[in-house]
Amino acid sequence: MGCGTVKRNTLIAQNRKSVILFSGQFVKGLEESIFNLYDFKEELGSGSYGRVVYGVHKQTLEKRAIKIINKLTIVNEETRKKIMAEVEIQRKLDHPNIIKVYEFHEDEFNLYLVMELCTGGELLDAIARIGCLSESQAAVCMKQIFSALCYLHNMNIVHRDLKLENMLIEKQGNINIKLADFGIATELKPGNKLSQMIGTINYIAPEVIRKKYDNKCDLWSCGVIMYILLSGSLPFNGGSKKKTLSLIMKGEYTLTGPNWEMITREAKILASKLLDTNPKTRITAKEAFNSPWITSSKTPNIRGSLLESTANNIKNFQETNKLQRAVIRFISSQLLSQSERNELTFIFKSIDKHGEGKINEQELIQYCKKIFGNSLSEEEIHSIMIRVDTDNSGYIDYSEFLAAAMDKKKLLSEAKLEAAFKAFDRDDNGKITAQELKYLLEAHIKIDISAYAKLIEQVDQNGDGMIDFSEFKDMMISLMTK
Repeated sequence: MGCGTVKRNTLIAQNRKSVILFSGQFVKGLEESIFNLYDFKEELGSGSYGRVVYGVHKQTLEKRAIKIINKLTIVNEETRKKIMAEVEIQRKLDHPNIIKVYEFHEDEFNLYLVMELCTGGELLDAIARIGCLSESQAAVCMKQIFSALCYLHNMNIVHRDLKLENMLIEKQGNINIKLADFGIATELKPGNKLSQMIGTINYIAPEVIRKKYDNKCDLWSCGVIMYILLSGSLPFNGGSKKKTLSLIMKGEYTLTGPNWEMITREAKILASKLLDTNPKTRITAKEAFNSPWITSSKTPNIRGSLLESTANNIKNFQETNKLQRAVIRFISSQLLSQSERNELTFIFKSIDKHGEGKINEQELIQYCKKIFGNSLSEEEIHSIMIRVDTDNSGYIDYSEFLAAAMDKKKLLSEAKLEAAFKAFDRDDNGKITAQELKYLLEAHIKIDISAYAKLIEQVDQNGDGMIDFSEFKDMMISLMTK
């Protein structure tokens, strides 16, 4: 007991002296008016909570979706807590198939949630336009959904409302899926159960109706989604709520008929494993991702030259100090455009063999060996892993991969450095102070201001105890000349 106490206290003491980087670090509540930062354009949609509008960031010109929640619809403190819980969950997520949150704001009348813009509409609308998808298209969609679920369930998050309306398409012409709407998502520790009957009736799992369930409820919803994608119809549709719930409880559905004649046996097996009324024997997200139907699905063609240049960028990713790491993480998570991310996202997914939304060292070794053969030793690849894994999680997260894989001239362009500097310089006086660093980089464990002052000292060329843009730029540009 004594040794354990000493070890824990030492760890806390170390943490208090060292700045920690973590997912969602830069998703902050805006203190100034959101209208100072964004031009509000046309409305994209509306619902009982409020509406979603198209917005453009005035400085970076990046396009965003801004969810506006009217405070008059927040009838009590419990509703408000649920909305803030949604923000807290989404800010931690860093996955290519989960909608990204950038920042949030509150004024006298509304709550604002600034999110990634998806211009392709809902997957439901695509189904309505063309009927059911081809089997290969459906497999591509489901692979992305299972990957997002693997990631969420590994983080002990249950979505609870998976449905076609909450699957957004990044842009027209592709079927890159983004999982959205975490309004009723919740965190659930392994072994615990949820009891609230919640969700959308046609997608709801039998155990949710019985009010005793865990994350397996999401897999049942995936079964319903897969069924619709392949057949164009619902598996459980009794014409009324009561009859539909009865069909769900009995697990009465069919995989026969005209729409199922050409569907492969592997697809039907997976659908039946997802629509298993017993959650204990129902397939997991990881098992679904690794099922024969998914593993044999079509993967995007990636240019050989891009694979090679990306591998070289990762190999040459330089050792960085803590502040450089923080700035790179900010740029990669907050400032990259959709077009800058897209091709690199395909490579990230191809390396992430387990669909977990992160790359482990063995996966990185396989990728590097494929590109460089035996010219790189496993020790050298281990060194690359340590450099790229900026938050020391033991994995390369999506944003970390983008930062390492992107061409440094694009990543550290003048425009991006200016936008990053402005974000760090909260009072907009042209200087970054230790207090401003503390605000942006503060972790759950409180850290002495001296730790932030030490970061300033490493960059402060004129000795004024602050960082101006020239010093900031020199610090970052040095990464391209090492």
